[in-house]
Order: sequence, then C-alpha cells, then structure tokens
Amino acid sequence: MLTDNALIEPIDTDKKMKTIIKNITLCGLMAVGAGFALSSCEDYLTITPSSSIVEEDFWQDKNDLNNAVMACYKRMVDNDLLRKYVYWGEERSDNVERSNSITSSGPVANIMNANLLPTYEQFSWTPMYNAINYCNKVLAHGPEVIQNDESFSVNDWKPIRAEVTTLRALCHFYLVRTFGEVPYVTQDYNNDSQELRLPQSTQLAVLDSIINDLESIKNDAMIDYGNTVENKGRITRKAVYALLADVYLWRASYKTGNNQPFKKVALSSYYQGERTEAELSSRHEVYSTTAADDYQKCIEYCDLIIEQAKEERLEYIEKNGLNVGGAEIELELEDLLATNETTSKKSYIQTSSSARAYNSIFGTGNANESIFELQVDGVTYSNSMITDLFFNTKDGKAGALTGPDVLFGSIDPTPNSTSIGYVFTKTDYRRWETIIFDEAGQNAFNIGKYINRTISQNSPNLLYMADNSSQSLTTRLIQQSKRSSSNMDANWIVYRLSEIYLMKAEALAQLYDDEEHLTEAFKYVREVFKRSNPYAYYPGNSTANNDTLKFTSFSTKENMEFLVLKERQREFIGEGKRWFDLVRYALRRGSTAEMLEILSHKYTNSKSIKAKLADMQSLYSPVYNQEIKNNSLLYQNGVWSVNETSSRTDDL
Repeated sequence: MLTDNALIEPIDTDKKMKTIIKNITLCGLMAVGAGFALSSCEDYLTITPSSSIVEEDFWQDKNDLNNAVMACYKRMVDNDLLRKYVYWGEERSDNVERSNSITSSGPVANIMNANLLPTYEQFSWTPMYNAINYCNKVLAHGPEVIQNDESFSVNDWKPIRAEVTTLRALCHFYLVRTFGEVPYVTQDYNNDSQELRLPQSTQLAVLDSIINDLESIKNDAMIDYGNTVENKGRITRKAVYALLADVYLWRASYKTGNNQPFKKVALSSYYQGERTEAELSSRHEVYSTTAADDYQKCIEYCDLIIEQAKEERLEYIEKNGLNVGGAEIELELEDLLATNETTSKKSYIQTSSSARAYNSIFGTGNANESIFELQVDGVTYSNSMITDLFFNTKDGKAGALTGPDVLFGSIDPTPNSTSIGYVFTKTDYRRWETIIFDEAGQNAFNIGKYINRTISQNSPNLLYMADNSSQSLTTRLIQQSKRSSSNMDANWIVYRLSEIYLMKAEALAQLYDDEEHLTEAFKYVREVFKRSNPYAYYPGNSTANNDTLKFTSFSTKENMEFLVLKERQREFIGEGKRWFDLVRYALRRGSTAEMLEILSHKYTNSKSIKAKLADMQSLYSPVYNQEIKNNSLLYQNGVWSVNETSSRTDDL
C-alpha cells in the first residue's frame, strides 16, 4: 500500500524557493546595472531616455544571460503587475464588488459601474511593457553571448529564446484581451540611445503575431529543468502549449463572431497622428484561417498537455515504486488532478482528508497539476496584492474587492440548472475555499483564495461535506489557516491542468454539436466539478441523482457552452480570468447582449450597465490618458472619451 502522499512529489519548497528567489534578486540588480530597468512612473512606449548607462560590458557570458532571464520573471511578479492581473481579469466581472472600505466615487466603484475614465492609473500598461522590454533585451542580446562565451552554444540558446519569447507573448496576450488594440513590441528599448514610439496593431494582428511567435519556438522549450520549482515556475513546453491553446481559443471566438477592428468615433484633442477619422472607422480584415481551424488547434494543444501530464505521472509512479504488483496502469483524467477524495481503490492514488486540492494548489504551491505559476517567497518578494485587493489579514477586513452576495449568498439547488444567478451547489467545497465569511463581525463574503494557506475539516468524523449551504454547518466543518501579513508567499498561478480540461471542453462545444463530441466535452467538465464535489459522487449519498452533473441537462451546444462558462467561474474565482471569459463569450456572438444578461444580475442598475456596455468596444479598457498625450501614434478606444469629466462618447 502507498502512503497518503504517494502522488505528492517530495519538495523541499523553502530551500528551492530561496534559491530561485536569490537568483531573481541578483538578476534584478544586474538588470539595473545593465541599464534596462525602467522607473515605474515612466511611460515605456514614449519616454525620452535620460540614462547614460551603457550595456556593452554586460552580455559577456551565460551567467549574464541567465540573470537577465530571471529578471524577466522578477518583473512579472512585481506587485504593480500582480495587481493588473486581478484588476484587468476580475474587476469588471460579476465575481467581485466594491468592498465597504473603498469609496463609492473612486476608480474601483466607477469601473465596476462601467464608468471607465482614461485618467485612471489602472489602465496604465507601462508595467506590462516594462516586462516585454526585459524579454526583448534578452532576445536581442542573447546571440551576442554565443559569440562571447565559448561554453554557450546555439543549442543552449534555443530553449532560453523559447522561454523568453513565451513570456513576451503572455504579456501581449494580457494586453490584447484588456485593451483590444495595442502595440506589438519586438524591439528592445535602449535607455541611452533611442526614444521608442509605436502605433497599435489590431486585435487580430496581435493574436496572429503571438501565435506565429509561439509556433516558431514551441519545439525548443524545455521539457524538464530537473526540479519541481523550476518546472512549475519557469516556462516549459507544456506552458507554451497552454498559452497556444488559450490564444487559439480566443482567436477562434473572435472569428466566430465576425469581429473587426475598432471603430473610431471621435478623435481626441491629443491625437496628432496621420490617420483620418474615415480611415479609422472603416478598417476591415480578412481572416486567413477559420474559427474551426483555431478551435481544432486549441484541442490539439490541450491533448498534447494531457498526454505529457500522463507520461510524467507514470514516470513518477514507476520511479518511486508506487505501482504495486507491476500491472499496467491506465491513468484516467481524474488521476491527473489534485484530489479531495478521502478514499481510493487505486493503489497509486493519494488518499487524504477534504480540501487537499486547495492546500496543494494554493497553499503549498507548485502542485502536480500546475503548469506555470509565478514564484513568490514572501520575504524578498511579497504578494501584497492579495491583502490589498482580497483580504487584509493584518487588520482583519476586506481589501478593495469582495464577493457579491448574489454569488456566495445563495446555493444552487442543483448543478444541472441553466439559470443565471447561481454559482455553487450545496456539496461544492469551492464555496468556502474561495471566501472568508463574516470575519471580525463583518457581514461580507471576503475573498480567501490565496489568503488561506490551509483548509481542513473541523471534525475528522465528518469525512464528506454533504451540505455547505448553512453558515453554522460550514463553521463546524471548515477551518481556515491564513497567511500572515508578514509572509505573503502565495505564487500566482497562470495555468493549471483543470483549465486545460475546460479549454478543451469549450473548444469541443464550439466545434461540434453531435452527442459523441458533446459527451466528451462533458467528461472534462465533470472531472473538474467532481474533484470539488466528492460527496455528490459518494456511493452513500441518497441525493446523488440531484447533486451530480447530468449530461442530459447539457446535451445541446448552447447548454454545454453555458456549463463550461459556469464551471470556469466556480473553479477560477479570484484568479484573474472571469472578465476575459465573459468577453470571449461575447466575441463569439459579435454582441454584448447575452453576456450582459449574465453580468448584470449582480447590479441593481442593470439597465444603465447594459446601455453603457452595448457596444463591443466597451468590453475593452480605454488607453491611459498619459499614453495618448505622450505618443502621437496611439489612438483611443472610440467608446471612451479622453475628457476627464466624461465616461463615454455621446455619439456612439
């Protein structure tokens, strides 16, 4: 028999984390010395260089190059970017609302009410372009190291090039999903020799560029760095595949709705470019591939990830002597996910108490199912974003964002409903893994994901959560151990295997409408749902027929799409994905109408919200005013006025 930790890789997390953070710290200093670290208040795309530091003496050997690569990772985990991941991916969604500690007239409240002012710093894209510039520095100077260091070859360079190209692509993907039309930057910016001003590319052009870049390097990416932290904390081939699947899914959705470049309604007073209003309002693009082609590519890359995950798991089982009896192992989809199961008939599956999946994924970090997550040690680099935005553990109160009552206050009587307004069912662990309820007397659903280090059952005799709908029962069942305010070491997860399952399900539901393929899509959703609803599938559950997912309720293409969207919401609350999911949903329709029916259930002024977000361009954020002022090649999203006293143009 196996121990309880049979499929949990033995990781000396603290030791390895300190090592990688030490490297990041060093590289950050080296980056500054090399002259390519920019001040956070500078506009990367427009600022006139003021530094006289030169780089000629830096790119001499592979150590310089490795330090620069680590600087790219360090930049992406700085808190100004961690905040962007949440603000851009969650703030406008139905997952969150303004907490009582935030003013009702400030940026957070206005953005949530669809009053997006281009003067808000939240829309500054400078930190993301800083990270892109770090990547471009490595890509520009990497070949020099081949010439300068005899121990560094072209074959050594290829996986590094793939790694940094993928990080750059990820940054551009965040930007294009948030702003729609953005500059696609492949040239490095030298502080002491040039001023860089670039125009925006259309959304489709950016997506095409991302895909072309990733396709060109995918086979060069590392498969195994030799240790868990780097396999999860650095770009691997699985991470490249995950990003490719995600971008193909987005581009397919864009094409499905026959979307086209932005319409420019009115030129701002700051706009000094050569484009005429007529040119800006009549742009049109011809798709070089079909939506079906892109959905199929998404499926193919998801399959590659799943197959590689199986190979890695089988290799681990054999290496550690876990295959009792030596019989051939047939791994199922559920075997690849971190588990909440308390018992298992399979000798190679770890058994544990409830909430093991949460503790592995968000507590310890670098779980088996993780594909890529940005590493945080809590000391040298602290993820203070989660206390600012989710829950302030020091003061025991909500951060800027909290969970809406409509999301957490009601329980869906069945997971087979297609009604809007419910998220969690009575057996779903994620309701209480996601929130911190009624802390310090506050009647609020505070976001606890990433804040909670561990979650456990209060009583070992209660092996399953049969009904978590009442507060008293949940208090008796669940204990939450929070991260301390002085050690916010939560990694930021970009991709994990459950998302790959749901990406594939979404693509299948869009590409096919026959029972065979929809059944396959349902299978992937069910495995994610089943993991967090073990009691629903417990043989002793007398209400299992009502508590478990049923294919017959989602046997149409439209209902399967709705199920995937709903399961993604349950699985990824607080992970910076929901707003992008809603935009992708709208893209496929070429209209915001159906998406707004989902979004507006959290609003009392839903009619006003629907009016403000009627145009597809309104789903994208405005360009920060300062960028427009400094760069004459940039244009504003025509929906949003650059007038500081107005939230939208009146003539749209």
